[in-house]
Amino acid sequence: MNPAEAPRCIAVLRMSALGDVVMTLPLLRTLQKAFPRAKIHWIVSRPFHTIVEGVSGVELIVIDKPRGPVSFWRLWWQMRKYDFDWLLVPQASMRANLVTVVSRAKRKIGFGTLHSRDLQRWFVNETVPAEPEHLIDSFLQFATYVGAREHVLEWDLPLRPDEHAWAKTQVEECAGIKLAVVLAASKPERNWPVARYCETLERIAARWPLTVVLIGGPGKAERALAGELHKGLRVPVLDMVGRTDLRQLAALLGQVDALLAPDTGPLHIAQAMGKPVVGLYAVAPSKKTGPYVEPQWSVDVFAEAAATILGRERMGWRQRVHDERALRLITVDAVVDKIERLFEHRGFKPGATS
Repeated sequence: MNPAEAPRCIAVLRMSALGDVVMTLPLLRTLQKAFPRAKIHWIVSRPFHTIVEGVSGVELIVIDKPRGPVSFWRLWWQMRKYDFDWLLVPQASMRANLVTVVSRAKRKIGFGTLHSRDLQRWFVNETVPAEPEHLIDSFLQFATYVGAREHVLEWDLPLRPDEHAWAKTQVEECAGIKLAVVLAASKPERNWPVARYCETLERIAARWPLTVVLIGGPGKAERALAGELHKGLRVPVLDMVGRTDLRQLAALLGQVDALLAPDTGPLHIAQAMGKPVVGLYAVAPSKKTGPYVEPQWSVDVFAEAAATILGRERMGWRQRVHDERALRLITVDAVVDKIERLFEHRGFKPGATS
């Protein structure tokens, strides 16, 4: 790239959701390496900005998602002071489109046809070539498009020493292998039955020394599922459901040995903290939204769900199996096998939970 054409100021617009915000970090790192003299901004929504607050070399622009004329006016007023050379928009939604409208960026770059929706192509002036690929790869395509030659697969969540110390204190009395477990995803169709979690964990604990670190949000649904697990489980449990903010959650995941979870935000936080994940996938394919590093530990029955529930042998890249029966196709045997293979791979020593 001609130095005269190099950008002075780049903005990335990815407001939500939690897992997607975490997965945006490699794009930011790649842009930083490719354009070291450019100022990098990240437009992110208020509920999720705390997990990346303090990320080095990036200025966060924290916004409230526009919900009406008043909030749109406030957004316009907030954004008018920024003069971006490039606005990269790896988020296809009408609210992202509204943010794009008020930006004064010279180049507005959005998704190509495969990943675009909500008329995004009407709000940008350039689009990135699209492939059927993992979401992280689709984000990194933006960097490739603007001239970055090397992708930087680094997350580096900006946690403070006191947050790490707090998390270490929480788990210091946990014996054996610390397996974090998430029971509830953002949508019930992505939840695996609690009875199957209980059976899985009992079988694992019969062979491996285990403490379950239960994590989740403060909602009634999460607490109800946690209570159901407690009633049916005879394995030691550290119940942290509703007891962490996003940064504490990340720090806590940094202290466990592995995570068992459906397709949900903490799965990507665990990966960002360098922890292996046994992901449960049926509504969407793991090759699109599953763990990017060590994907082999996930249990994926998406193709089976499409065939048995929808009667489809082939699914489009954007199609999903929106049915609560989908996750029930995942067997306890399959999950136990993945967890044990992971434990063996990590060199953990067998020995039943006392």
